[in-house]
Amino acid sequence: MLSADQEIENLREAVARHFTVYGVVVSPLALTFQVAVPADGNVERPFDGLRQELVPKDYIPSLTRERGELLVHVQRRPKQRFTGRSVNLAMLVITIVTTVFFGGAWNWSQYVNEQLLSVDAILNGTLYFTLPLLAILGFHEMGHYVVAKHYKMQASLPFFLPSVPPLGTFGAFISMRDPLPSRRALLDVGASGPLVGFAIAIPVTLAGLFLTAANPHPLLPVSGQYEIINPSIFYGFLQLFFPLPANTALHPLAFAGWVGLFVTAINLLPAGQLDGGHIARALLGERQGLISWGALGLLVVLSAWYTGWLIFAFLILIIGVRHPPPLNDLSGLDAGRKLVGIAAVAILLTTFVVTPFQFAPVQQGIAFETVTGAPLPDLNVGVPYASSVSVAFALNDTSTLTDQVQLNLTQNNLNSAGFVILFHSVEVGGQNRTVDAAETTFSIASGQTAIVVLQISAPGSALVGTPWDFTVNAFPGGGVPKATLPVHLTIT
Repeated sequence: MLSADQEIENLREAVARHFTVYGVVVSPLALTFQVAVPADGNVERPFDGLRQELVPKDYIPSLTRERGELLVHVQRRPKQRFTGRSVNLAMLVITIVTTVFFGGAWNWSQYVNEQLLSVDAILNGTLYFTLPLLAILGFHEMGHYVVAKHYKMQASLPFFLPSVPPLGTFGAFISMRDPLPSRRALLDVGASGPLVGFAIAIPVTLAGLFLTAANPHPLLPVSGQYEIINPSIFYGFLQLFFPLPANTALHPLAFAGWVGLFVTAINLLPAGQLDGGHIARALLGERQGLISWGALGLLVVLSAWYTGWLIFAFLILIIGVRHPPPLNDLSGLDAGRKLVGIAAVAILLTTFVVTPFQFAPVQQGIAFETVTGAPLPDLNVGVPYASSVSVAFALNDTSTLTDQVQLNLTQNNLNSAGFVILFHSVEVGGQNRTVDAAETTFSIASGQTAIVVLQISAPGSALVGTPWDFTVNAFPGGGVPKATLPVHLTIT
Protein backbone atom coordinates (compact mmCIF):
# COMPACT_ATOMS: atom_id res chain seq x y z
CA MET A 1 0.00 0.00 0.00
CA LEU A 2 1.37 3.43 -0.95
CA SER A 3 2.16 6.03 1.66
CA ALA A 4 0.23 9.31 1.58
CA ASP A 5 3.26 11.20 0.25
CA GLN A 6 3.86 8.63 -2.49
CA GLU A 7 0.17 8.69 -3.48
CA ILE A 8 0.23 12.49 -3.73
CA GLU A 9 3.39 12.38 -5.82
CA ASN A 10 1.96 9.76 -8.18
CA LEU A 11 -1.18 11.83 -8.67
CA ARG A 12 0.85 14.99 -9.24
CA GLU A 13 2.85 13.18 -11.93
CA ALA A 14 -0.35 11.96 -13.56
CA VAL A 15 -1.84 15.47 -13.64
CA ALA A 16 1.47 16.87 -14.89
CA ARG A 17 1.33 14.57 -17.91
CA HIS A 18 -1.70 16.50 -19.12
CA PHE A 19 -1.42 19.98 -17.52
CA THR A 20 1.33 22.26 -16.29
CA VAL A 21 1.10 22.05 -12.49
CA TYR A 22 2.31 24.96 -10.39
CA GLY A 23 0.73 24.21 -7.01
CA VAL A 24 -0.82 21.49 -4.86
CA VAL A 25 -3.36 21.96 -2.07
CA VAL A 26 -4.13 19.01 0.23
CA SER A 27 -7.52 18.86 1.95
CA PRO A 28 -9.43 16.07 3.72
CA LEU A 29 -11.79 15.70 0.77
CA ALA A 30 -9.52 15.98 -2.27
CA LEU A 31 -6.19 16.89 -3.74
CA THR A 32 -6.38 20.17 -5.63
CA PHE A 33 -3.81 20.93 -8.32
CA GLN A 34 -3.36 24.46 -9.57
CA VAL A 35 -2.73 24.13 -13.31
CA ALA A 36 -2.05 26.47 -16.20
CA VAL A 37 -4.50 26.94 -19.04
CA PRO A 38 -3.18 25.13 -22.17
CA ALA A 39 -1.69 27.38 -24.83
CA ASP A 40 -4.57 26.73 -27.22
CA GLY A 41 -7.15 27.37 -24.49
CA ASN A 42 -8.68 23.90 -24.93
CA VAL A 43 -8.98 22.30 -21.51
CA GLU A 44 -11.30 19.51 -22.62
CA ARG A 45 -8.72 17.39 -24.45
CA PRO A 46 -6.07 17.24 -21.67
CA PHE A 47 -8.69 16.78 -18.97
CA ASP A 48 -10.30 13.92 -20.84
CA GLY A 49 -6.91 12.24 -21.13
CA LEU A 50 -6.41 12.67 -17.38
CA ARG A 51 -9.84 11.24 -16.67
CA GLN A 52 -9.22 8.15 -18.78
CA GLU A 53 -5.95 7.60 -16.92
CA LEU A 54 -7.26 8.08 -13.36
CA VAL A 55 -10.78 6.63 -13.39
CA PRO A 56 -9.63 3.01 -13.97
CA LYS A 57 -7.41 3.47 -10.89
CA ASP A 58 -10.47 4.54 -8.84
CA TYR A 59 -9.66 8.26 -8.79
CA ILE A 60 -12.22 10.83 -9.96
CA PRO A 61 -10.85 14.14 -11.31
CA SER A 62 -12.95 17.27 -11.77
CA LEU A 63 -12.17 20.65 -13.28
CA THR A 64 -13.23 24.06 -11.97
CA ARG A 65 -12.25 27.69 -12.27
CA GLU A 66 -12.10 29.62 -8.99
CA ARG A 67 -10.88 33.18 -8.50
CA GLY A 68 -9.35 33.12 -11.94
CA GLU A 69 -7.41 29.91 -11.34
CA LEU A 70 -7.85 26.64 -13.20
CA LEU A 71 -8.07 23.82 -10.65
CA VAL A 72 -8.00 20.03 -11.00
CA HIS A 73 -9.54 18.22 -8.01
CA VAL A 74 -8.81 14.52 -7.51
CA GLN A 75 -10.83 12.33 -5.13
CA ARG A 76 -10.43 8.67 -4.30
CA ARG A 77 -13.42 6.47 -5.21
CA PRO A 78 -14.13 3.31 -3.20
CA LYS A 79 -13.69 0.10 -5.15
CA GLN A 80 -17.02 -0.63 -6.82
CA ARG A 81 -18.77 -3.94 -7.22
CA PHE A 82 -21.35 -4.41 -9.93
CA THR A 83 -23.87 -7.12 -10.77
CA GLY A 84 -22.88 -9.56 -13.49
CA ARG A 85 -24.51 -9.82 -16.89
CA SER A 86 -26.51 -12.81 -15.66
CA VAL A 87 -28.80 -10.36 -13.85
CA ASN A 88 -29.39 -8.43 -17.10
CA LEU A 89 -30.12 -11.69 -18.92
CA ALA A 90 -32.49 -12.97 -16.23
CA MET A 91 -34.46 -9.70 -16.17
CA LEU A 92 -34.61 -9.71 -19.98
CA VAL A 93 -36.02 -13.26 -20.04
CA ILE A 94 -38.62 -12.46 -17.36
CA THR A 95 -39.62 -9.26 -19.17
CA ILE A 96 -39.96 -11.11 -22.49
CA VAL A 97 -42.35 -13.56 -20.80
CA THR A 98 -44.46 -10.82 -19.16
CA THR A 99 -44.49 -8.74 -22.34
CA VAL A 100 -45.53 -11.74 -24.44
CA PHE A 101 -48.48 -12.61 -22.19
CA PHE A 102 -49.34 -9.35 -20.38
CA GLY A 103 -48.50 -7.15 -23.35
CA GLY A 104 -48.69 -8.87 -26.73
CA ALA A 105 -51.27 -11.62 -26.09
CA TRP A 106 -53.33 -9.27 -23.91
CA ASN A 107 -53.54 -6.54 -26.56
CA TRP A 108 -54.11 -8.92 -29.45
CA SER A 109 -56.91 -10.74 -27.63
CA GLN A 110 -58.60 -7.41 -26.89
CA TYR A 111 -58.10 -6.31 -30.50
CA VAL A 112 -59.74 -9.33 -32.14
CA ASN A 113 -61.92 -10.38 -29.17
CA GLU A 114 -60.51 -13.85 -28.61
CA GLN A 115 -59.07 -15.93 -25.76
CA LEU A 116 -55.97 -14.51 -24.04
CA LEU A 117 -53.98 -17.76 -24.08
CA SER A 118 -54.90 -18.85 -27.59
CA VAL A 119 -52.01 -19.67 -29.94
CA ASP A 120 -53.15 -16.92 -32.30
CA ALA A 121 -53.12 -14.29 -29.54
CA ILE A 122 -49.67 -15.32 -28.31
CA LEU A 123 -48.05 -15.49 -31.76
CA ASN A 124 -49.63 -12.36 -33.24
CA GLY A 125 -49.23 -10.44 -30.00
CA THR A 126 -45.52 -11.31 -29.89
CA LEU A 127 -45.03 -10.32 -33.53
CA TYR A 128 -47.04 -7.12 -33.51
CA PHE A 129 -46.50 -5.83 -29.96
CA THR A 130 -43.80 -7.56 -27.90
CA LEU A 131 -41.00 -7.48 -30.47
CA PRO A 132 -41.50 -3.88 -31.69
CA LEU A 133 -41.96 -2.49 -28.17
CA LEU A 134 -38.88 -4.25 -26.77
CA ALA A 135 -36.95 -3.14 -29.86
CA ILE A 136 -37.86 0.51 -29.22
CA LEU A 137 -36.94 0.25 -25.53
CA GLY A 138 -33.81 -1.83 -26.14
CA PHE A 139 -32.36 0.35 -28.88
CA HIS A 140 -33.13 3.43 -26.76
CA GLU A 141 -30.94 2.08 -23.97
CA MET A 142 -28.28 0.77 -26.35
CA GLY A 143 -28.01 4.28 -27.76
CA HIS A 144 -26.92 5.44 -24.29
CA TYR A 145 -24.63 2.42 -23.92
CA VAL A 146 -22.79 2.88 -27.22
CA VAL A 147 -22.21 6.62 -26.66
CA ALA A 148 -21.04 5.99 -23.09
CA LYS A 149 -18.50 3.48 -24.42
CA HIS A 150 -17.40 6.04 -26.99
CA TYR A 151 -16.47 8.35 -24.10
CA LYS A 152 -14.62 5.48 -22.35
CA MET A 153 -17.20 5.32 -19.57
CA GLN A 154 -18.33 2.19 -17.75
CA ALA A 155 -22.03 1.44 -18.28
CA SER A 156 -24.18 -1.62 -17.74
CA LEU A 157 -26.16 -3.41 -20.39
CA PRO A 158 -29.91 -2.61 -20.26
CA PHE A 159 -31.95 -3.80 -17.29
CA PHE A 160 -35.49 -4.62 -18.47
CA LEU A 161 -38.33 -4.34 -15.96
CA PRO A 162 -41.35 -6.71 -16.09
CA SER A 163 -44.84 -5.39 -15.47
CA VAL A 164 -48.57 -6.12 -15.77
CA PRO A 165 -51.10 -5.45 -18.58
CA PRO A 166 -51.47 -3.61 -20.86
CA LEU A 167 -47.70 -3.31 -21.52
CA GLY A 168 -46.03 -6.16 -19.67
CA THR A 169 -42.97 -4.00 -18.98
CA PHE A 170 -42.09 -0.85 -17.07
CA GLY A 171 -39.35 -0.12 -19.60
CA ALA A 172 -35.58 -0.45 -19.31
CA PHE A 173 -32.58 1.46 -18.02
CA ILE A 174 -28.79 1.28 -17.97
CA SER A 175 -26.55 2.02 -15.03
CA MET A 176 -23.89 4.68 -15.64
CA ARG A 177 -20.97 3.48 -13.51
CA ASP A 178 -18.71 6.45 -14.15
CA PRO A 179 -19.53 10.15 -13.76
CA LEU A 180 -20.18 12.02 -16.97
CA PRO A 181 -16.98 13.77 -18.05
CA SER A 182 -18.22 16.94 -19.78
CA ARG A 183 -21.22 18.90 -20.96
CA ARG A 184 -20.60 17.56 -24.45
CA ALA A 185 -20.73 13.96 -23.17
CA LEU A 186 -23.74 14.87 -21.04
CA LEU A 187 -25.71 15.98 -24.08
CA ASP A 188 -24.52 13.14 -26.32
CA VAL A 189 -25.34 10.43 -23.77
CA GLY A 190 -28.65 12.05 -22.79
CA ALA A 191 -29.91 12.66 -26.33
CA SER A 192 -28.72 9.43 -27.96
CA GLY A 193 -31.32 7.16 -26.35
CA PRO A 194 -34.44 9.25 -27.06
CA LEU A 195 -33.34 10.03 -30.61
CA VAL A 196 -32.73 6.35 -31.43
CA GLY A 197 -35.99 5.25 -29.79
CA PHE A 198 -37.89 8.04 -31.54
CA ALA A 199 -36.43 7.06 -34.93
CA ILE A 200 -37.57 3.44 -34.48
CA ALA A 201 -41.00 4.39 -33.10
CA ILE A 202 -41.89 6.35 -36.27
CA PRO A 203 -41.90 3.42 -38.76
CA VAL A 204 -43.46 1.15 -36.12
CA THR A 205 -46.31 3.64 -35.68
CA LEU A 206 -46.81 4.15 -39.42
CA ALA A 207 -46.90 0.39 -40.04
CA GLY A 208 -49.39 -0.04 -37.20
CA LEU A 209 -51.65 2.74 -38.49
CA PHE A 210 -51.53 1.20 -41.96
CA LEU A 211 -52.67 -2.16 -40.57
CA THR A 212 -55.39 -0.44 -38.54
CA ALA A 213 -56.75 1.39 -41.58
CA ALA A 214 -56.45 -1.64 -43.87
CA ASN A 215 -58.54 -3.89 -41.62
CA PRO A 216 -60.44 -1.78 -39.05
CA HIS A 217 -61.75 -3.54 -35.96
CA PRO A 218 -64.56 -2.05 -33.86
CA LEU A 219 -63.62 -0.72 -30.44
CA LEU A 220 -65.56 -3.12 -28.22
CA PRO A 221 -66.06 -2.70 -24.46
CA VAL A 222 -64.47 -5.28 -22.18
CA SER A 223 -66.38 -4.34 -19.01
CA GLY A 224 -68.35 -1.44 -17.64
CA GLN A 225 -65.75 1.02 -18.91
CA TYR A 226 -63.29 1.21 -21.75
CA GLU A 227 -59.84 2.71 -22.10
CA ILE A 228 -58.70 4.95 -24.90
CA ILE A 229 -55.33 6.57 -25.57
CA ASN A 230 -55.00 10.20 -26.51
CA PRO A 231 -52.66 10.98 -29.40
CA SER A 232 -49.83 13.46 -29.06
CA ILE A 233 -49.34 16.21 -31.65
CA PHE A 234 -46.78 14.08 -33.49
CA TYR A 235 -48.91 10.91 -33.32
CA GLY A 236 -51.86 12.89 -34.67
CA PHE A 237 -49.63 14.06 -37.53
CA LEU A 238 -48.74 10.46 -38.40
CA GLN A 239 -52.45 9.55 -38.34
CA LEU A 240 -53.03 11.99 -41.21
CA PHE A 241 -51.33 9.48 -43.51
CA PHE A 242 -53.84 6.75 -42.58
CA PRO A 243 -57.25 8.24 -41.64
CA LEU A 244 -59.19 5.87 -39.39
CA PRO A 245 -62.98 5.39 -39.07
CA ALA A 246 -64.54 6.58 -35.82
CA ASN A 247 -64.40 4.21 -32.83
CA THR A 248 -61.76 1.99 -34.41
CA ALA A 249 -59.50 -0.10 -32.18
CA LEU A 250 -55.79 0.52 -32.71
CA HIS A 251 -53.81 -2.38 -34.09
CA PRO A 252 -51.35 -3.60 -31.40
CA LEU A 253 -48.46 -2.48 -33.62
CA ALA A 254 -49.86 1.06 -33.67
CA PHE A 255 -50.23 0.91 -29.89
CA ALA A 256 -46.60 -0.22 -29.55
CA GLY A 257 -45.57 2.83 -31.61
CA TRP A 258 -47.68 5.10 -29.40
CA VAL A 259 -46.00 3.65 -26.29
CA GLY A 260 -42.58 4.22 -27.87
CA LEU A 261 -43.34 7.88 -28.51
CA PHE A 262 -44.84 8.32 -25.05
CA VAL A 263 -41.77 6.76 -23.37
CA THR A 264 -39.59 9.12 -25.40
CA ALA A 265 -41.54 12.11 -24.07
CA ILE A 266 -41.26 10.94 -20.45
CA ASN A 267 -37.51 10.44 -20.76
CA LEU A 268 -37.10 13.91 -22.27
CA LEU A 269 -38.68 15.70 -19.30
CA PRO A 270 -35.98 18.20 -18.18
CA ALA A 271 -35.96 16.98 -14.59
CA GLY A 272 -33.42 15.28 -12.34
CA GLN A 273 -31.28 12.67 -14.07
CA LEU A 274 -33.77 11.75 -16.78
CA ASP A 275 -32.45 11.99 -20.32
CA GLY A 276 -34.06 15.42 -20.56
CA GLY A 277 -32.31 16.38 -17.32
CA HIS A 278 -28.95 15.47 -18.90
CA ILE A 279 -29.76 17.56 -21.96
CA ALA A 280 -31.00 20.54 -19.92
CA ARG A 281 -27.88 20.42 -17.68
CA ALA A 282 -25.64 20.37 -20.76
CA LEU A 283 -27.48 23.29 -22.39
CA LEU A 284 -28.17 25.47 -19.35
CA GLY A 285 -25.51 24.59 -16.80
CA GLU A 286 -26.48 25.30 -13.20
CA ARG A 287 -29.72 26.96 -14.32
CA GLN A 288 -31.02 23.46 -15.01
CA GLY A 289 -31.96 23.27 -11.33
CA LEU A 290 -34.69 25.88 -11.81
CA ILE A 291 -35.99 24.10 -14.92
CA SER A 292 -36.01 20.79 -13.05
CA TRP A 293 -38.05 22.18 -10.14
CA GLY A 294 -40.38 23.82 -12.67
CA ALA A 295 -40.91 20.51 -14.49
CA LEU A 296 -41.59 18.81 -11.15
CA GLY A 297 -44.18 21.45 -10.25
CA LEU A 298 -45.80 21.13 -13.67
CA LEU A 299 -46.19 17.36 -13.20
CA VAL A 300 -47.90 17.98 -9.87
CA VAL A 301 -50.32 20.42 -11.57
CA LEU A 302 -50.95 18.01 -14.46
CA SER A 303 -51.81 15.25 -11.97
CA ALA A 304 -55.21 16.95 -11.70
CA TRP A 305 -55.88 15.51 -15.18
CA TYR A 306 -53.82 12.31 -14.91
CA THR A 307 -52.83 11.01 -11.47
CA GLY A 308 -49.90 9.05 -12.92
CA TRP A 309 -47.91 12.30 -13.16
CA LEU A 310 -47.92 12.51 -9.37
CA ILE A 311 -46.12 9.15 -9.23
CA PHE A 312 -43.53 10.36 -11.74
CA ALA A 313 -43.02 13.55 -9.74
CA PHE A 314 -42.48 11.52 -6.56
CA LEU A 315 -39.92 9.27 -8.26
CA ILE A 316 -38.00 12.29 -9.58
CA LEU A 317 -38.05 13.82 -6.10
CA ILE A 318 -36.66 10.61 -4.57
CA ILE A 319 -33.90 10.20 -7.17
CA GLY A 320 -32.94 13.87 -6.99
CA VAL A 321 -34.25 17.01 -8.62
CA ARG A 322 -30.92 18.74 -9.21
CA HIS A 323 -28.53 17.23 -11.73
CA PRO A 324 -24.90 16.85 -10.57
CA PRO A 325 -22.38 18.73 -12.68
CA PRO A 326 -20.11 16.87 -15.11
CA LEU A 327 -16.46 16.50 -14.16
CA ASN A 328 -15.58 19.25 -16.63
CA ASP A 329 -18.26 21.90 -16.38
CA LEU A 330 -16.16 24.58 -18.09
CA SER A 331 -16.16 23.47 -21.73
CA GLY A 332 -19.28 24.56 -23.61
CA LEU A 333 -21.22 23.05 -26.50
CA ASP A 334 -20.68 23.56 -30.19
CA ALA A 335 -23.48 24.78 -32.46
CA GLY A 336 -24.31 21.29 -33.71
CA ARG A 337 -24.94 19.94 -30.23
CA LYS A 338 -27.06 22.96 -29.37
CA LEU A 339 -29.22 22.12 -32.41
CA VAL A 340 -29.52 18.53 -31.16
CA GLY A 341 -30.70 19.89 -27.81
CA ILE A 342 -33.28 22.10 -29.52
CA ALA A 343 -34.47 19.09 -31.56
CA ALA A 344 -34.89 17.11 -28.32
CA VAL A 345 -37.04 19.91 -26.88
CA ALA A 346 -39.18 19.90 -30.05
CA ILE A 347 -39.66 16.13 -29.76
CA LEU A 348 -40.72 16.52 -26.12
CA LEU A 349 -43.29 19.19 -26.96
CA THR A 350 -44.80 17.19 -29.84
CA THR A 351 -44.87 13.75 -28.17
CA PHE A 352 -45.98 14.69 -24.64
CA VAL A 353 -49.61 13.95 -23.74
CA VAL A 354 -51.24 15.60 -20.73
CA THR A 355 -53.80 12.79 -20.35
CA PRO A 356 -52.27 9.72 -22.01
CA PHE A 357 -54.91 7.22 -20.89
CA GLN A 358 -58.59 8.00 -20.49
CA PHE A 359 -61.33 5.79 -19.08
CA ALA A 360 -64.90 6.33 -20.18
CA PRO A 361 -68.06 4.51 -19.12
CA VAL A 362 -69.65 2.19 -21.63
CA GLN A 363 -73.06 3.52 -22.61
CA GLN A 364 -75.16 1.33 -24.83
CA GLY A 365 -78.29 2.55 -26.52
CA ILE A 366 -80.38 1.85 -29.58
CA ALA A 367 -83.16 4.04 -30.94
CA PHE A 368 -85.69 3.08 -33.59
CA GLU A 369 -86.35 5.85 -36.11
CA THR A 370 -87.99 6.44 -39.45
CA VAL A 371 -85.65 6.46 -42.45
CA THR A 372 -85.84 10.27 -42.32
CA GLY A 373 -84.62 10.34 -38.70
CA ALA A 374 -87.88 10.95 -36.82
CA PRO A 375 -88.57 9.00 -33.58
CA LEU A 376 -90.48 5.76 -34.22
CA PRO A 377 -92.40 4.58 -31.11
CA ASP A 378 -94.32 1.96 -33.10
CA LEU A 379 -94.99 0.91 -36.67
CA ASN A 380 -98.36 0.47 -38.39
CA VAL A 381 -98.33 -1.67 -41.53
CA GLY A 382 -101.13 -2.64 -43.90
CA VAL A 383 -100.59 -5.96 -45.71
CA PRO A 384 -102.72 -6.98 -48.73
CA TYR A 385 -104.58 -10.26 -48.36
CA ALA A 386 -102.38 -13.24 -49.43
CA SER A 387 -99.56 -10.91 -50.48
CA SER A 388 -96.28 -9.41 -49.27
CA VAL A 389 -94.96 -5.96 -48.43
CA SER A 390 -91.53 -4.55 -47.55
CA VAL A 391 -91.20 -1.88 -44.90
CA ALA A 392 -88.04 0.00 -43.88
CA PHE A 393 -87.05 1.61 -40.61
CA ALA A 394 -83.81 2.98 -39.16
CA LEU A 395 -81.79 1.88 -36.15
CA ASN A 396 -79.59 4.59 -34.59
CA ASP A 397 -76.68 3.57 -32.32
CA THR A 398 -76.59 6.04 -29.40
CA SER A 399 -73.84 4.15 -27.53
CA THR A 400 -70.26 5.32 -26.87
CA LEU A 401 -68.66 2.42 -28.74
CA THR A 402 -69.15 0.29 -31.78
CA ASP A 403 -71.76 -2.35 -31.01
CA GLN A 404 -72.53 -5.79 -32.25
CA VAL A 405 -76.30 -5.43 -32.57
CA GLN A 406 -78.58 -8.45 -32.71
CA LEU A 407 -82.11 -8.13 -34.10
CA ASN A 408 -84.82 -10.76 -33.64
CA LEU A 409 -88.59 -11.01 -33.62
CA THR A 410 -91.22 -11.83 -31.03
CA GLN A 411 -93.93 -13.08 -33.41
CA ASN A 412 -96.63 -14.05 -30.88
CA ASN A 413 -99.14 -16.23 -32.79
CA LEU A 414 -98.29 -15.00 -36.29
CA ASN A 415 -96.29 -18.10 -37.24
CA SER A 416 -99.14 -20.43 -36.48
CA ALA A 417 -101.46 -18.19 -38.44
CA GLY A 418 -99.32 -18.58 -41.57
CA PHE A 419 -97.48 -15.24 -41.58
CA VAL A 420 -93.88 -15.20 -42.79
CA ILE A 421 -91.83 -12.30 -41.36
CA LEU A 422 -88.13 -11.93 -42.16
CA PHE A 423 -85.40 -9.31 -42.03
CA HIS A 424 -84.74 -8.89 -45.75
CA SER A 425 -81.64 -6.64 -45.66
CA VAL A 426 -79.50 -4.40 -43.48
CA GLU A 427 -77.54 -1.39 -44.77
CA VAL A 428 -74.76 0.15 -42.62
CA GLY A 429 -72.34 2.78 -43.85
CA GLY A 430 -73.40 2.36 -47.47
CA GLN A 431 -72.84 -1.43 -47.37
CA ASN A 432 -76.05 -3.38 -48.02
CA ARG A 433 -76.29 -7.03 -46.89
CA THR A 434 -79.13 -9.42 -47.72
CA VAL A 435 -80.37 -11.36 -44.69
CA ASP A 436 -83.70 -13.13 -45.36
CA ALA A 437 -83.81 -14.56 -41.84
CA ALA A 438 -85.80 -14.08 -38.64
CA GLU A 439 -82.73 -12.73 -36.83
CA THR A 440 -79.46 -11.03 -37.76
CA THR A 441 -76.34 -9.54 -36.19
CA PHE A 442 -74.23 -6.65 -37.49
CA SER A 443 -71.70 -4.05 -36.34
CA ILE A 444 -72.66 -0.41 -36.04
CA ALA A 445 -70.51 2.48 -34.82
CA SER A 446 -71.51 5.10 -32.31
CA GLY A 447 -73.79 7.66 -33.96
CA GLN A 448 -74.20 5.52 -37.07
CA THR A 449 -77.58 4.55 -38.55
CA ALA A 450 -78.60 1.19 -40.00
CA ILE A 451 -81.46 0.89 -42.47
CA VAL A 452 -83.38 -2.36 -41.93
CA VAL A 453 -85.91 -3.73 -44.40
CA LEU A 454 -88.61 -6.12 -43.12
CA GLN A 455 -90.50 -8.40 -45.51
CA ILE A 456 -93.97 -9.41 -44.32
CA SER A 457 -96.06 -12.01 -46.13
CA ALA A 458 -99.73 -12.47 -45.15
CA PRO A 459 -101.50 -15.83 -45.59
CA GLY A 460 -104.68 -16.27 -47.62
CA SER A 461 -106.47 -17.55 -44.54
CA ALA A 462 -106.04 -14.40 -42.45
CA LEU A 463 -109.14 -12.41 -41.61
CA VAL A 464 -109.39 -9.01 -43.26
CA GLY A 465 -109.38 -6.22 -40.68
CA THR A 466 -108.17 -8.45 -37.84
CA PRO A 467 -105.23 -6.78 -36.00
CA TRP A 468 -102.02 -8.78 -35.71
CA ASP A 469 -99.04 -7.65 -33.60
CA PHE A 470 -95.37 -8.59 -33.29
CA THR A 471 -92.22 -6.94 -31.88
CA VAL A 472 -88.74 -6.19 -33.25
CA ASN A 473 -86.10 -6.54 -30.51
CA ALA A 474 -82.64 -4.92 -30.60
CA PHE A 475 -79.85 -6.37 -28.43
CA PRO A 476 -76.73 -4.15 -28.50
CA GLY A 477 -73.63 -6.03 -27.34
CA GLY A 478 -75.62 -9.21 -26.88
CA GLY A 479 -77.16 -7.93 -23.64
CA VAL A 480 -80.74 -7.49 -22.51
CA PRO A 481 -83.09 -5.78 -24.97
CA LYS A 482 -82.32 -2.08 -25.10
CA ALA A 483 -85.05 -1.16 -27.55
CA THR A 484 -88.21 -2.70 -28.91
CA LEU A 485 -90.38 -1.70 -31.83
CA PRO A 486 -94.05 -2.78 -31.67
CA VAL A 487 -95.44 -3.51 -35.16
CA HIS A 488 -99.21 -3.51 -35.76
CA LEU A 489 -100.43 -5.37 -38.86
CA THR A 490 -103.74 -4.93 -40.59
CA ILE A 491 -104.85 -7.22 -43.44
CA THR A 492 -106.33 -5.25 -46.30
